[in-house]
Amino acid sequence: MSQATTKDSRKTRVAVLFGGRSTEHEISIVTALQVLDAFDSTRFETLPVYIDQEGYWFEGEELRRRENYFPTPELKQKLCRVRLTGDLLPELVEAEPKKGWFGRKEPRRFPVDVFFPAFHGSYGEDGCIQGFLEFIGAAYTGSGPRASAVGMNKHASKQIASALGISILPDVMLNRKEWDPEKADALASKVVELLPLPLMVKPCNLGSSIGISSAHTLEELMISLAGAFAFDHQVMVEPLLEEMYELNISAMDGNPVRLSAIERPRREDKLLTFEDKYLKGNKKLSSSHSGGMASMQRDIDPPDVPDGIREFVRSYASKVFTGMDCRGLVRIDFLIDQPLEKVYFNEINLLPGSFAYFLWEKAEPRISFTELLADLVHQAQEEWQIKKSVRRTIERRIFVE
Repeated sequence: MSQATTKDSRKTRVAVLFGGRSTEHEISIVTALQVLDAFDSTRFETLPVYIDQEGYWFEGEELRRRENYFPTPELKQKLCRVRLTGDLLPELVEAEPKKGWFGRKEPRRFPVDVFFPAFHGSYGEDGCIQGFLEFIGAAYTGSGPRASAVGMNKHASKQIASALGISILPDVMLNRKEWDPEKADALASKVVELLPLPLMVKPCNLGSSIGISSAHTLEELMISLAGAFAFDHQVMVEPLLEEMYELNISAMDGNPVRLSAIERPRREDKLLTFEDKYLKGNKKLSSSHSGGMASMQRDIDPPDVPDGIREFVRSYASKVFTGMDCRGLVRIDFLIDQPLEKVYFNEINLLPGSFAYFLWEKAEPRISFTELLADLVHQAQEEWQIKKSVRRTIERRIFVE
């Protein structure tokens, strides 16, 4: 048996899945490298599993090194192509076993105790991979398919927040079927009839601030809509709060729900951009060397935020976590209308969209990134045991032998 398929029975084997077919591919790589580096190697055996932008899956120790991204065709030859089994088995299987006189007759198999999705965006953060892991009966970190799909959709998550009694900004939802570049002025005029300028334009199903822009004129709105529709089939338009700031908090499984410290992101403009999140805190200004969201400039538990607003943020975060049936860990972002001191739900980032470990390292009690990862794996195993106890069959009543 090869070293790759040998499992240390004293350790929990965790397959970290990352990369994928999303526009947030590079952010996922940054996240995965952080995760792989932070796991306690005395308790866990990690298996890096990279999915390239064509959708091919690879396993190999070379994937732990930042300098190997993006993998070249030569490097991919040294990696092992794998796939998820379609059977009710929590394992990865070699996709292209070598054949010949000295080749293997059977593909290598990689048993997995817990899958750890570290994707960002489409096909990994939106319930797709979670649904397949449910199908094969595997333990995995984070929320299930339903909560993941709702959390990825900014409009749907706002509606649930509103149903829970949490304030949201009004919005206009647009579909790509309504978009015609030749008639952009007509669509923009229709939007302005419903919501006055200035406006914020967002792709509905993306994260990392990709495709988000503000519009103060009809012409800017047309440009913003074109940019957002380039990345998503749904676009959401909201009022732009001229005097506002953001407060973010992380929530995690517990009874009651555990809450982290609160952060106020710093920005150079009114709009928190991709560059603010991933590049500005890094001297090289390169996403390939970024520290991810942890490198962004922020204030932790800023003392000038009124206590009443803090309490709203904490209460709302707990309600959203429970009401959306979240699992593992999430980060919830709020917009604060500064003149009115009013708190609005903005969006939720479920695993793996945000680990927010920097907020837990400042929480009371403090939780290190290493212990946070261990908690998430433990929660996944507990959830898996609960699901195993659910009855999936009934006495046959239609087909009789």
